Amino acid sequence: MSSSAYDHGIKAASVWKRLTSVYSDADSRFTAWAESKGIPVVIGKPLVPFSSLLLLAIVLIAGFAVSAVIIAAAAFVYMVRYIQLNASEDMRSASSNNSTSTGGQFRSGNNGDGFYSGPDDITVTSARLDKDEDDD
Repeated sequence: MSSSAYDHGIKAASVWKRLTSVYSDADSRFTAWAESKGIPVVIGKPLVPFSSLLLLAIVLIAGFAVSAVIIAAAAFVYMVRYIQLNASEDMRSASSNNSTSTGGQFRSGNNGDGFYSGPDDITVTSARLDKDEDDD
């Protein structure tokens, strides 16, 4: 038989056999340690699954910590890029002669080209912000 499913089964069986032998070896070592220290064997036996679960928990927590750092770094890069894009967009909209209902903008007004506050409407008086009264 040379089917791939059979080969996968053989591989899985060998991995399982190795894991059980490692578990059995660790169990016998912990039991021997407990006997040498005068501790009841009942306390030495649960150390193997406990240490395995502790190792698994440490790996999971470390994975979460690493992924949290990666996500935080990506969010920081995204925020910085978003600020850069909006800042350049704001600069373009502030330097154009488009009209908005409120706020200051660079446009042609009653006193020439400059930065004016207020809307670009003939019925509303807007003040030029970049020219002092003393400049005349």
